[in-house]
This record gives sequence, structure tokens and C-alpha cells, in this order.
Amino acid sequence: MSAAAPAPQGRNLIALEWLQFGLGRLVAAAEQEGLTLHLLTGDRQEYAHELARIDSPHLVVHDVETCDVAQVVAAARRIGDLAGLLSTTDTWSLVALAAREQLGLPGQPADAVRLVRDKARLRRHLYEHGLSRSAGSTVTNADDAATLASRVGLPLIVKDSSGTSSEHVWLARTHEELTAVLAEMRTRTLRGTPVAEPYFSGPLYSVETLTWQGQTRVIGLNSRVMSAPPAFREEALSFPVRLLDAAAEDVTRWIERVLKAVEWQEGFAHTEFIMGDDGFEVVEINPRLGGALVGEAISQALDLNLYTAFLDLALRRRPALLDTVPAPHRGVAQILLYPPHPGVFLACEGVEALAAHPGRPTVSSSLRPGTRVRSVTNQDGCVGVLLATGATSETALQNALSAAGELRIRMEGDDHA
Repeated sequence: MSAAAPAPQGRNLIALEWLQFGLGRLVAAAEQEGLTLHLLTGDRQEYAHELARIDSPHLVVHDVETCDVAQVVAAARRIGDLAGLLSTTDTWSLVALAAREQLGLPGQPADAVRLVRDKARLRRHLYEHGLSRSAGSTVTNADDAATLASRVGLPLIVKDSSGTSSEHVWLARTHEELTAVLAEMRTRTLRGTPVAEPYFSGPLYSVETLTWQGQTRVIGLNSRVMSAPPAFREEALSFPVRLLDAAAEDVTRWIERVLKAVEWQEGFAHTEFIMGDDGFEVVEINPRLGGALVGEAISQALDLNLYTAFLDLALRRRPALLDTVPAPHRGVAQILLYPPHPGVFLACEGVEALAAHPGRPTVSSSLRPGTRVRSVTNQDGCVGVLLATGATSETALQNALSAAGELRIRMEGDDHA
């Protein structure tokens, strides 16, 4: 196993965009290290909820066209004295790779990131390594329902090979449904190419892991509540899922095999998978920490700042979390809040009632009032996230579900009588 790359000696750390939440904890970790965090963003309003709560000279926000590698590199060179460049988003993962290569900065393994970000390649790769029941198939312009179903079988999923946030994911159970899915898919602008794979039936979980020099540690499992098919909207999560010892060991051995197969050597990974009676099936591997408030939930559940591990990675030292993952002190659950219909979002009402509710529920805003919500069928329509705690993940989820019932998402034109 190769040794870790030496750490650059700079005192500035770049965050190339970020997950919408967690910036405050990252800044707190940077303060402890004496580092200054520089957030490069194309839209600082995306972080309005976090920025309103951060008052620290250790954070500097830069307005940059972050989809343009040349502009990212130029901004980084202007900052100078760099300790590293971090990115936690699927959308900017490949930009981060290119920027780090030009700047001579170490980071996540480029080939592995490119592999997991291509869902078609990933499915074939897992199949070839005996880790999936299907190799899936690219969807071509010549494919009709009959030919595609003959290659993949029914029911099947059609999705964007580079998609995020459950956008552009369609389920087809019959030839008639598949004909309609293909017609709709061909009207959409995808980030990648359309791919098809079997619809793996069963409950969805995600396993959160941290890897350093090829050694992986399971931090814990999130349960995931999804909307009813054919939509795949994320509704709720709870952490940590407690499995019987044998089942927990099975998950650990399995995810270690999966990450070894994709040659994952470093960093957080967020792997969504189906847990069935006959084993596990990867849905997707994300080269990052889980989204929404997953980082916050883990930090609260384990009574630590999970984001210190990002500093360990940037400074090229073995993350302390690999050696001691504390026992959970509590369960933490989150509910994603969606409007009842598309339109202009005005307010989340009823928050004041949460003060008397068990589980210390709080609401973090993800969309500003006045924002037009174009779809409520995927996570892009989420206007906020409610987080609550409990003695276990199950009681936390019940507290969160109950608290969410106190809220009302008000949209322009709604009848308030």
C-alpha cells in the first residue's frame, strides 16, 4: 500500500462549493487547526442558512464560476498558501479533481471518483466483480421498449448516468410504461447518458464510510424513507440504524468488498443500497458525505464534530475517526419538507410550535422565500429539513414525524382562510 502524499504546508483551505449544510462545523474544525476556509461558490445564497449563523474570521466567501475549472484554479492561486481543496458534492466532484491536478494538491483517487460518478460504468464494474445481479445497459436512441426490456428485464429503472438528487429517475413495470418513460426521458436534458438497470425491490439504506490508504471504517447506517414509486423522492432519514451483530458484520464485510472493488482509497463515501432477503444491492456510490443533514445527524448522534475528518484528510494525516467510532449517544432523524405543489414558496409556518415538542426539533431552510419551486417529485423541491433527536433512531424518527406535522408550507396563491 502506498504512503499518503505529503501535506502542503499552507494555511488556507478551499471548499469548492459544499453540501448545503455543514459549513459551520467545517469552519469550527478549521479554527481549531488555525486554518482559514475559503468557500468558492457560484451562488452564496445557497448557503444563506449556514452563513447567517457563522461569525468567524476563519471563513472567506469568494464568488466564482465554479463550473469552470480555469476560474477555480485562478481563484485558488490568488488565495495561495494552500493546505488543500475539498469538495463534498457530486456536481463539482470532477471539477475538484481537475483543479487539484492543476494545483498539485492531493485528494481523492481520480479514477475511483470518475468510476462511481458514471452509474453505467459502475453497474457494469460491480457486475463484473460479482457484486451486482445485473450489468445494466446504456439506453440508445434506437431502443424501444421491447428491445430494452429484452436486455434488462422488467421492472426496470431508467436514469441519468450522472444524475443527482433523484432527478431523472423513472420506473417502468410494463412495456406500456416503458414506452412512456422513454418518450419522456428523450424530452429531458441529462447531465450524462440514459442507462437502464433492474428495479431492485426492498428497503433503501445508506452506509456512511471513511477510508484512508485503503482502510475503511463504517461510521453507521441511515434508514431512508422514500415516496411511493414511481417517484423516488427522499422523505426522511434516521441514524444510526442498529442491526443484529451478524447483520452488522455482513454489511461491514460487504461494503469493504464494494469499495475495494472500485479501488476507493481515501475519503468519505455515501453508498445507497437495497437490503433484501438474498443480500445487498448497490443503488449508487457517492464520493462524499451524505447530503441533507447527514453530517449534522452523525455529529449529534456520536457527540463529535464529524467535519474534523475533512481537516485530517486535507492535512494528509490518518483520520482519528478510523480508530475510534464512539458508541451512539442518541438517535437523530430528519424530515425533508416539500410544498404540496409547485409554485412560489412563501414561508414555512408553525415553527414556533416546535419549542414545546419532544426531541428538540429544529428547521434548517434550504430555499429562500420567494423562490419558485418547479417540481416536488425530487429533492430539488425541498424547502427545508427538520431535525429531531430521540433515545434511539426509531424514537427520533417518531419525534421528527410528529414535529413535521406541526408545519405548513405556504405557497403563493394558497387559500389561507
